[in-house]
Amino acid sequence: MGGGGGGDHGGVGHVEDFRTKVWSMTGGPNCRPKHWRRNTAIAMAGIFLVCIPLAIKSAQLEQRPHHPVRPIPSQLWCKNFGNKEY
Repeated sequence: MGGGGGGDHGGVGHVEDFRTKVWSMTGGPNCRPKHWRRNTAIAMAGIFLVCIPLAIKSAQLEQRPHHPVRPIPSQLWCKNFGNKEY
């Protein structure tokens, strides 16, 4: 009655680190990949290059058919609103 299983389960001989075979969202043993600062800077630059022109175009196209009840922050930079006394 030889206990079943495989031949490596005795704990004798070659010991391998199991963490290199485990996948995790945080990266496991490789949680700091090479050039992470550069990659983060490139991603942030890409986000800004997309979001800033989008926000500028949104402010140009903003229209309000009725006066707001309370102040709206976008009225500070929106030129289409007109008189800001409310």
